[in-house]
Amino acid sequence: MSAPASLQHRKLLRDNRSRSGRKAGFTLVELMVSISVLAILGGLVSQLMSSTSRLTSNSKQSSECDAEARYALSQISADLSYRVRRPDVDALVKKEDGNDEFFLFAETAGYAPKLSESGDENRFANRSTVSLIGYRVEKEANKNGLELFQLKRYARALPWTDRDEDKALPFVVLDSTGKPSAASTLAGTDGKGAGGSFEKAVTGDSGEKDYLQPIAQNVVRFEVSVVRKPDDKHPKAYLLNDEGVVTELSKNGFANIASIVFSIAVLDTQAAAKTKQQDIDSLKLDDTPTGDQLVFPVEKWNATFKDKAASMPRYLAAGIHFYERVVSLSDAF
Repeated sequence: MSAPASLQHRKLLRDNRSRSGRKAGFTLVELMVSISVLAILGGLVSQLMSSTSRLTSNSKQSSECDAEARYALSQISADLSYRVRRPDVDALVKKEDGNDEFFLFAETAGYAPKLSESGDENRFANRSTVSLIGYRVEKEANKNGLELFQLKRYARALPWTDRDEDKALPFVVLDSTGKPSAASTLAGTDGKGAGGSFEKAVTGDSGEKDYLQPIAQNVVRFEVSVVRKPDDKHPKAYLLNDEGVVTELSKNGFANIASIVFSIAVLDTQAAAKTKQQDIDSLKLDDTPTGDQLVFPVEKWNATFKDKAASMPRYLAAGIHFYERVVSLSDAF
């Protein structure tokens, strides 16, 4: 091939490469469209990740509330399963505006510092198998001034005799006629009866706080509803008070109780960090009546919540959960 032909061939190759390079490039409009599409996709991915994170957080918060409620209601059920099954042993459902309280005698472990002092080789000799058990919601302020709500369990181990534990008698003492002494009962500690020796416990005396231990965090409501048996379906038991007056004890105890409904309201940790007492009061959750009809307050609580959800703080509307458990006591004594 001649030299001029070779030069012409190389020129044609350069022209072809130049045209090929121009065809492989992007125009400014194409680059702007590509960047816009990438930005939109990035925004969608970011929103998706944010929604997923929020759903995961809400699910975690809800699971924490479920765990708190499950443990508390299971503990109450367990204590009831170990209750002292005698018609002359009473219980106390303390109905209040707002949170209720509940006390019973059960064959379970309790705290008794004066029965367990170190150095006393007979320190367990006077400890019985029975404890006074109770439940109440208490509010405390932490070091940052925030209000903390807790469901607490009272567990006080009782002695066999009245020689220890500030002269408190054991769970029940029968007189010579087989009737329980008023000094060993709960009945009447609400001011409506003979009055027992455990009034300090059920009235929240500051000296009784050593026996209290939190079992569930962020519980802002505790409601107890009792369903009683017909009067002719339970054994009779009677209480002899200090004046010698005999009154029926079974209406204060388990002998005529068919079942108990426990209902609680729990806040998740995010809502609890912002919620104050006035927020709880604004919910206006219904109290259960003191009668003997079957009542499930959570049904009413949900209806009230739906009516007020739009006007309440968002964190409270999203962070409160209701739970309920029915415990049957239909087994024979």
